Amino acid sequence: MNTGSARPQDNYDAFLSRLEAATSNLSARAGSLDKALAAVTLLLEPYDSAVRKWERRRHHVHGQLAAHSGSPQSYTALCELHIVAGKMESMFRGRAERLREKLAVMQVRREAIDKSLLELDLSKIKLNASRMLSQDREKLGNIFSALSGSTVAASALPDMGLLGDLKEAREAVILAEALMEVKGY
Repeated sequence: MNTGSARPQDNYDAFLSRLEAATSNLSARAGSLDKALAAVTLLLEPYDSAVRKWERRRHHVHGQLAAHSGSPQSYTALCELHIVAGKMESMFRGRAERLREKLAVMQVRREAIDKSLLELDLSKIKLNASRMLSQDREKLGNIFSALSGSTVAASALPDMGLLGDLKEAREAVILAEALMEVKGY
């Protein structure tokens, strides 16, 4: 087996398939998370509504207590209603706050998934650009090799200007690739 003349294996497809698999997995997670976000958002509204209702009841009973001129039993009953309204308001407010915290955590996760999906898309674009650049460099190298190493004489005098231009073009491609590697592309 002659490894010196063997072409390097094009493993772009393997990397692209890994990027696609990761994109598929994250997209599935994003879909599940979107459903969970919608469910938690739906749960939050009844709790917020209950907080508002109990808060109104508590204010109403507080007003009744302030203007009370009745019997001590009715005053005691109003005090108990005020305490119950305060406890219920507090309980629903706590539940709503826990749901908001859960919602915030889920939204942070969704943002992280969106960021990762964007990075995956950019990686695919860069990898495809790198693949095309590699193929172009290989084609240019083949053309250069064919022209410089051709044993068939097209004319008695070789076209030195063409060979020089091809060499400059190849060097420009190599320098552009080097710049892309330095810049991180």
